[in-house]
Amino acid sequence: MAAKKQPINPDVLVWAMKQAGISRTQLAGDLGADPTTVNSWMTGDETPGLTQLRLIAKSLRRPTSLFFSPNVPTQQPLQAAFRKPFGSHGTRTLTSEERAELRLAERRQKIAVWAAERVEEHHPVTLPARQGTPEATAKSAQHWLHWNVDIQVKSSKPAITKMVRRSLEDQGIMVLQLSLNSDACRGFSLRSETVPLIAYNSSQVAAARTFTILHELGHLISHEQAVCDKPEDSEERWCDRFAAAFLIPEKHLREYIAKYLKVTRIENEDFDSVRRISNRYGASFQCVALRLIHLGLAPQSLYRAISSGSPEVDSPGFGGEPQTTHLVRMREYGVTYPRLLLAARERGKLHDIDARKYLNVNGEQLKSLQQRIAEEV
Repeated sequence: MAAKKQPINPDVLVWAMKQAGISRTQLAGDLGADPTTVNSWMTGDETPGLTQLRLIAKSLRRPTSLFFSPNVPTQQPLQAAFRKPFGSHGTRTLTSEERAELRLAERRQKIAVWAAERVEEHHPVTLPARQGTPEATAKSAQHWLHWNVDIQVKSSKPAITKMVRRSLEDQGIMVLQLSLNSDACRGFSLRSETVPLIAYNSSQVAAARTFTILHELGHLISHEQAVCDKPEDSEERWCDRFAAAFLIPEKHLREYIAKYLKVTRIENEDFDSVRRISNRYGASFQCVALRLIHLGLAPQSLYRAISSGSPEVDSPGFGGEPQTTHLVRMREYGVTYPRLLLAARERGKLHDIDARKYLNVNGEQLKSLQQRIAEEV
């Protein structure tokens, strides 16, 4: 029996392919089909079977129901300035994977805002004001987050990442962890007065994750949203300086260099001092180099030397809890998103089925997630 054809809207298919950044040839490759077949679906001369439609929806990361819509969606795609990789030329466009993660993050943010508006104790997030310099803004942000540098320097790099993430979540910011490849964007942020969002790429080492999270906080404080991939313009440099100043306060750094490194300046090949400062503050090598250069404690060439050297790696970890589904979801979503949905569910504003759907868990996993969230308070 021939597969039943699905009467999809070809205009919607063309729109979804454009939004995903996937060409006719790429889609054909994903489906194991001939490009001329895909072209016939795009023109409306032919329609796919059910199995083919499901593969199309999977490739374009859209629900199958979208393709039956009578009209092309009217909402504007997420607008985000994308920064091209350092040293590259021309325009770098978002990959289909990055576009999908942006859409998913935007959807989760909308769900979180909906839930927050129905939870009485939730208040809009009031970010610290942007000051005259990145350094002054960093001090303001440290005060806002109740950040303790003395605790920071006693903590491991992964622990500092968790501390920064949790501190932001305590203020109502939604912090998502993305599973993207190492060539993808390092992170992005989405503005909202109710639930601002920061997302970071988990393919980075722990110290780089921390830097990315704080860099994106700089964008939110500046009332921007952006997809960032290695700084080039002035706003990117401002956010880099903000993140570096947050992690490495000037007075604290100068005292450390004088007392423990016993030098007045870090020379171009002094990788050992960069490594020691990195371990001291839980900051990436590039972050350390940027901070030293800005403070006049190292030559401009240090950043290039560090960037062209051996890749930074994390120290081997030890054991840990079994990665059950509810713990994996907490790693992906953080605390803010599930906390808001669970609160809306408890107040009868969100059906149990929808809560499980939005959090991608079953009934038992939802109970485990709820218990773990309660322990995090």
